[in-house]
Amino acid sequence: MLIRFIAENFLSFNKETEFNMLTGDIRRLPEHVYKFSKIDLLKSAVIYGANGAGKSNLIMAMELLQSIILEETIDIVRSDSFFRLANNERKPIKFEVEFLSDGVGYAYGLQMFDSVILEEWLFKLHFGKKADEIIFERKLKKNGQGSLKLGPKYSLTPKDKLLAEVYEEILEADKPFLTLIKEKKIKEIRQARTWLEKGLLFLYPGMQYAGLVEHFLNDSKFKDFTNEIMASFETGIKDIDVQTIDIDLFFGEDNSSEKERILKRIKTGEIASIGDNRRAIAMIENGKAVVKKPVSYHVDSKGKKVKFELFEESDGTLRLIDFIPVLFVLINFPVTVIIDEIDQSIHPSLLKEFIGKVQSYPNKLGQLIFTTHESNLLDLELFRQDEIWFAEKNKECETHFYALSDFDVRTDLDIRKGYLSGRFGAIPFLGNLRDLKWQQHVEK
Repeated sequence: MLIRFIAENFLSFNKETEFNMLTGDIRRLPEHVYKFSKIDLLKSAVIYGANGAGKSNLIMAMELLQSIILEETIDIVRSDSFFRLANNERKPIKFEVEFLSDGVGYAYGLQMFDSVILEEWLFKLHFGKKADEIIFERKLKKNGQGSLKLGPKYSLTPKDKLLAEVYEEILEADKPFLTLIKEKKIKEIRQARTWLEKGLLFLYPGMQYAGLVEHFLNDSKFKDFTNEIMASFETGIKDIDVQTIDIDLFFGEDNSSEKERILKRIKTGEIASIGDNRRAIAMIENGKAVVKKPVSYHVDSKGKKVKFELFEESDGTLRLIDFIPVLFVLINFPVTVIIDEIDQSIHPSLLKEFIGKVQSYPNKLGQLIFTTHESNLLDLELFRQDEIWFAEKNKECETHFYALSDFDVRTDLDIRKGYLSGRFGAIPFLGNLRDLKWQQHVEK
């Protein structure tokens, strides 16, 4: 579970800029909160803001930190990623994230400059019950050598101290120490790395779920879940299934070269995603090359099921199908799903219905964070005030974030009207604030 994320000197973030999933002083909709023994966290958050306000930069920063861990190097960080509207070219980029992994709180962070890690740290959080516990701290000394300090529990014996010296000797300037430790001895490092690698799932506009067919074939629970959800929306789809056809029928005579290329791949036992949207798969089944593709079924006036190709469905329906796995993951796994511009290619009413389903599942295990311009979701029946966030740039073009709970807002206020009129800042258009008559929305 994500607790908070901090970025500094990265893209539109100049000074330390924080986004968090901590609860505010809000008592309504308590089912929207995960109550852990030492901390309460929100299950969802929506981020609003004008184009260019920095919403996507937040997601890019979080994904970049994850990529650093997955790639085991900071060399993937572009040299011009720093905040370029100040004299920051000689200042380090900083990322820090706090999270829960298996119910244990951690804070992991990096400071880096010019492909060199200046500082790196991992702490075990105790949320004020007692002092946070150092797991390791790494710093670059003036002579250019790296220094490493392990926590007291890992520095008890002469063998422990010798091991720490060995680790310090093999430090590489561009490689995180978190990814260097392969042994299972330091449990906290293993837990933190696992969360950073697998605990965050990112979705961007244009991404399509290419695993639908394989997931249907291998998981009947997911197939039943998908059809149950789809049937609850007014899309006309009554059922989604997998159709198996001969590979020759799929490619036809005009695409023989592509067919031969795919045949070479699948004859080795590989399964290949094919088609313009990669939703179909080619494979060998019972010694024969076949294609398995998703199809939808509607019902005609006589109650007869009629098959449609999935590409015949609307963009909004296809986008909804792409979101079904997100809901499945949120319900069944303790991951944080982060979606940029969730409103792309989907009707506002359909999107609101989908978000309503996400919010209504009482026993889901994951978190959902998304950015949007869709003011139709600004509904205090759907979100608590601390779940609604705004991104805005100041006159120095620095992004900062703030929650609706920072304002004195009645629960019966039309939040959508207040947002569009600029009461909460982060307005989605340019205009003269004096002409917006936003005072009428101020609580007396």
